[in-house]
Amino acid sequence: MKIGLLKYEHSLLRVRAQNLGDEIQTLAALQFLPRADTQFNRDTLSKAEADEPHLLIMNGWFYLTPDSFPPSKSILPIFVSFHIADTEKSIRHFLSPSSIEYFKKHEPIGCRDRKTMEMLQFKGVEAFYSKCLTITFERRLKSPENGKVFLVDIDRRIPIPRPIRSGAIRVSHLVPPDVSVETKFRLARELLDTYRDEAKLVITTRLHCALPCIAMGIPVIFFGDPRNERVSILKDLGLIINRYVLPKSRIFRFLHRIRLFTSMFSINWDPDPIDIEAEKDVLCKLVRDRVAQYLI
Repeated sequence: MKIGLLKYEHSLLRVRAQNLGDEIQTLAALQFLPRADTQFNRDTLSKAEADEPHLLIMNGWFYLTPDSFPPSKSILPIFVSFHIADTEKSIRHFLSPSSIEYFKKHEPIGCRDRKTMEMLQFKGVEAFYSKCLTITFERRLKSPENGKVFLVDIDRRIPIPRPIRSGAIRVSHLVPPDVSVETKFRLARELLDTYRDEAKLVITTRLHCALPCIAMGIPVIFFGDPRNERVSILKDLGLIINRYVLPKSRIFRFLHRIRLFTSMFSINWDPDPIDIEAEKDVLCKLVRDRVAQYLI
């Protein structure tokens, strides 16, 4: 049987920048596959054409585009770490009768977050909470002797203590919209290798920086919205989500910055890495077993 991988061209979104978190999720899926024969654009899966069916791990963030879902008959899906975008149109589309019929045909559906799981279960689909495939990256063997601090897409208004901020390396997971698919995958892999080999601490607002770094045994400090279901997996893994959501009002924004500054003193700026090896083993076995059902 032939094997496919997800790629992300964003041609339908007219984005100003592309987030390498998508590519990091595909690199996570690639760990469980012996090869990749074809790449399918996540945003046009209903129009995917191939000479024979391709096995495709359907992990990551899915939202409504005209040709995104359900996939064509060229795809044999394995749903694991699947997330439905939290927009009214996306939810309505993915919970439509045709989508639910497709999910039921390929259940059980492994979901990246509890909200996606609960929405599908409410519609009668067999679904479970698998968490994200990016927690399956291999734990590094040792920490670097002269490790560096990486500030990954950290707003300069976040009050990082000067001893940590001094000498830290600022990194972004955003790349220009015209960067090729091949280049994005290369950059994503290079970022993961850099964190693994050089990081003593990663401070980030990016979910798909935090998750693979946790998996690799790197200490992580995360800033985001604790109420956001998309990042709730971090709490389930034992990571504190330090609140950072800028209000639109100037007054509330000013008050929020004061609260950020005062919260700086309650943050543990020297955290230990989180051990998720037991959860990782469960997810790895699940994915290997489901892939093996097709590739035997």
